[in-house]
Amino acid sequence: MQATADSKLSRTRLASAEVVDLRFARITAVVIAAVCVVLWLIGWQLRGWISAWPRFADDAYYYLVIAGNAATGHGFTMDRISPTNGFQPLWMWLLVPIARLVGDDANLLLLVVQGICVAIFAVAGGLLCGLLRAQIGRVPALIAGLLLFFPRIENALLSGMEAALLLSIFAALLIEALRSGALSNPEPRASDARTGALVGLLMLARLDSVFVALALAAWVGVQGLAHGEGTLVERLLRTARKGLGVFWPAVLLLVPYLAWNRLEFGHFVPISGTLKTSFPVAGFEPGHMNAEHVALLALALAGVAVEVRRGARRDPLVELIAVLSLGLVAHALHAVIYMRWGVLSWHFAGLIPAGAVGAALLARAVERRLPRAIVAAGMVGLAALQVLALAYSISRLGHTFTIGAREGGEWVAANLPPDAVIGMKDSGIFSYFAQRRVMNLDGLTNSFEFAEAVCSGRMEAFVLGHGVEYIAQHAVPHGVRVGDYETYTQPYPCGLRGGPDGELVLRRELEVFRGTPYKSSAGREEQLVIWRLARAPAEETGPAASP
Repeated sequence: MQATADSKLSRTRLASAEVVDLRFARITAVVIAAVCVVLWLIGWQLRGWISAWPRFADDAYYYLVIAGNAATGHGFTMDRISPTNGFQPLWMWLLVPIARLVGDDANLLLLVVQGICVAIFAVAGGLLCGLLRAQIGRVPALIAGLLLFFPRIENALLSGMEAALLLSIFAALLIEALRSGALSNPEPRASDARTGALVGLLMLARLDSVFVALALAAWVGVQGLAHGEGTLVERLLRTARKGLGVFWPAVLLLVPYLAWNRLEFGHFVPISGTLKTSFPVAGFEPGHMNAEHVALLALALAGVAVEVRRGARRDPLVELIAVLSLGLVAHALHAVIYMRWGVLSWHFAGLIPAGAVGAALLARAVERRLPRAIVAAGMVGLAALQVLALAYSISRLGHTFTIGAREGGEWVAANLPPDAVIGMKDSGIFSYFAQRRVMNLDGLTNSFEFAEAVCSGRMEAFVLGHGVEYIAQHAVPHGVRVGDYETYTQPYPCGLRGGPDGELVLRRELEVFRGTPYKSSAGREEQLVIWRLARAPAEETGPAASP
């Protein structure tokens, strides 16, 4: 009886009240933007350049380079040699017109995209907190807002990847699903298509959001069969109409992209996904999920469990987060079992809004049991800890690969001819500042032809045949760093199953650049080195240069 009463009350509340507290959402968005401005100014002061913060990931610069090439008529290509589909489509499609408007000023484009990421983060965070303020309460909404600024989470959202965009679509999907009831009401309605369109955009923002989409589709099926009226046949037919009514926009949005992949590259899955997956061969890589990913998933599931125990299982928000969490669990299992390498923080960006809602649900349960004074003191303490965590995080801006890769790229821009072609793996930052054609040698933003060449022992012939004259490498053994070698063999893993790894032999006498040593994110000393590739038709460049 209590569960039924809670269900009716919650649905009445959604029908009669605003789903989002827009005033709270606007205030939160402004506060998030203001905090980001402060962090940007601190980063500028610490590092001496205006784009030091947000700290974009190396992969973010792949997007900027490919978007710049597409904007200037070269198509989707990293090196203007081979076409590629190694990116999440929606973020790339948004960046191309931006690159077209900004032009070829690399520093300006970087600054503009950083500003756009901050704006999307602020709006998305504001909407999510406004939703939680209306549905759960002010203190839980504030807890969720603090969670978004936890450094490991904030760094992922502002990494220059698709994470902030995914957060914004996720927040919009939550709001639309609660406002329209499209996923919980078994009766088909024309307005259901809005929810389906957001599901489609979610998958285009990150293709592995398909697990979330499948969980939502399964929920629609369960709702229609378990709670609809009429005979089984009538419920089946109505549920089929409901599913089509909700998800046809998602199919319409996704099919052209998949068809392009198939027609242009011979695969439905992008090159980056193809190289990383072991499917259908199962493995086990629990290290793909960092502590914050496990914590976010645990928060989402724990928040749902607390509400179910309280008797609010049929609360629309609790139901929705429960279903989304099941999709996210499936996504996490797929990553751990079938992804071999290259799984990074933004791959699990969908866990952030789910974890934030879970944290808000848990905060409400705790708030109900504590005096206001203790709750207020706890909020102040959490805010103080967050400030300290952010201060520590931004103080480490100089301890990253960004410094060495940018220095090497700028040396190339100043010293190598405009038609020079360089090969490098993990080449995003380097290629962006090099302003030269850089072939990506880990293959994630290269072509299927390159991947096949690596795995068939033809890597050297491929790179030489496509005009690569120089090789850059950012992580080299100690012997190379101190110059105690004659030749160094750099391996390049085969991403396709069943083939040998590729390799290139690099000679000490052909070094042309040796960067300033820097600390990696793991604290190791690293150095970027550039060699002229043996047998490449390049001009003599003399002894290795140093900055």
